Amino acid sequence: MSSLATTISSVYYGTFIHSISLEEIEFVKDGLLFVDNLGRITKFLKDVHKDHLQSKLEGVPENKVFILDEYQFIIPGFVDTHIHASQYSYCGNGHDIPLLEWLNTFTFPHESKFQDPNYAREVYSKSVARSLRNGTTSACWFATVHLEATKELVKAIQEQGQRAYVGKVNMNQNSSEALTETTDSSVKDTRAFIDYVHAMNECFAGTESKPLVTPIITPRFAISCTSDLLKELGKLAKEYNVPIQSHLCEAPEEIAFTKQLFQNSINYTAVYADYGLLNHRTIMAHCVHMEEEEWTLMKQANAGISHCANSNFNIKSGMADVRTMLNLGLKVGLGTDFAECYSPSILDAIRCSRICSIARNPEKSLSIPELFYLATMGGARVMELGDTIGNFEAGKEFDAILVNTAIKGSPLDIFEHDTIQSKFEKYLFVGDDRNNEKLRDARKVVAVR
Repeated sequence: MSSLATTISSVYYGTFIHSISLEEIEFVKDGLLFVDNLGRITKFLKDVHKDHLQSKLEGVPENKVFILDEYQFIIPGFVDTHIHASQYSYCGNGHDIPLLEWLNTFTFPHESKFQDPNYAREVYSKSVARSLRNGTTSACWFATVHLEATKELVKAIQEQGQRAYVGKVNMNQNSSEALTETTDSSVKDTRAFIDYVHAMNECFAGTESKPLVTPIITPRFAISCTSDLLKELGKLAKEYNVPIQSHLCEAPEEIAFTKQLFQNSINYTAVYADYGLLNHRTIMAHCVHMEEEEWTLMKQANAGISHCANSNFNIKSGMADVRTMLNLGLKVGLGTDFAECYSPSILDAIRCSRICSIARNPEKSLSIPELFYLATMGGARVMELGDTIGNFEAGKEFDAILVNTAIKGSPLDIFEHDTIQSKFEKYLFVGDDRNNEKLRDARKVVAVR
């Protein structure tokens, strides 16, 4: 047995589809991809004729080789750059009212229930499972203000095998009484949560398992935090060198309220910058109504944007200008943002983003290569994981979905004329979680049915 064979955990042979740039999707027929014992792609061979397959395996045993059929292909796992774990229980409700009213009517009353860790465990387990079933192998999760409940989200993610950023939400003003923290308690619990995740991750040293969760600083939005709390959160982000996530310029009434609260900042984006919360590891959701100066601030900070087209429609916030974001060279990924949206699927985010871009400007609407890039490599870059996941470059971790276009109960039909490309496009615009046969993370294989 060769030295290569002893370090390989699995080999996949068949069709692979991934983004190699914002403008180009690579369709690899007869690809041969090797994954080592650490979950990394060691080699990716292309155009390997089946008659020559055995000679290319270099002694890798048969039980480690998985051969796809003509209806299957492998794509990178989807990246959801903005998702609320606590909101899954009322996904699909209240989509006839605007943002701030929706928060007070649905979100805050429901989030009060998460003071009970048992309730949190039930909701979070289902929320993570649904996200995974829809092909999301990496996600940026908002929890609630509750420390113990947020720990339950971490446990659910680690158990089910999703790579994730998880944030304990911070709110010390302009929310319901049950969810309003003091500045001291918010900072104390955020520090405790970061320490909890880091300690849990250290426990994996020397074991076969690897840490999946990264803590992320999570002020809900500027409205919900006083100046002193934002300042302390900025200090924590710097001290621990952890990412940051929040909402930005989602709805006009939100922007007006923010400007009223933070009159010393020149605009909404500047509020985060002024308190040390805008940098290359920052992920801002929405960015629907941005001023010219705000784009400049985002570009200077190299901050990332989560485009959440479905929720922007449903809560009547508007349509984000993704074309301008891309033209400026900003990092952009897709977010489901459930439960403001009605689907936890990045496939739905692709479709809604396409519609949104056509409605804004048909001549400059997002192309299929651009949409697929945003769902995979774009999201990876937003999470500052572009060197780790997002496509099938050698050296990256193998984080992928095995798609079956002919699986029993499939929502799409395949015909004799269909090519690799047409099957792929049918999956993007007609397929759903039923076509996601398996998810492969660098840590484990997850069966989704």
